[in-house]
Amino acid sequence: MENIKNLSETTVDTTLPHEMYATTAAKSFQDFIKVLSQIIEKHGAEVLNEINRVE
Repeated sequence: MENIKNLSETTVDTTLPHEMYATTAAKSFQDFIKVLSQIIEKHGAEVLNEINRVE
């Protein structure tokens, strides 16, 4: 037990709680999906035309 160091009262724990991490990850995923859907809306027809030409 003497090898265990005590943290001072001024030590800040920088890890995110699971709920905050999950919320941040979900927001990042939603932002990614939003950007991806905008790209598909803008360039989707062009990509489909390219796919149809290959066949």
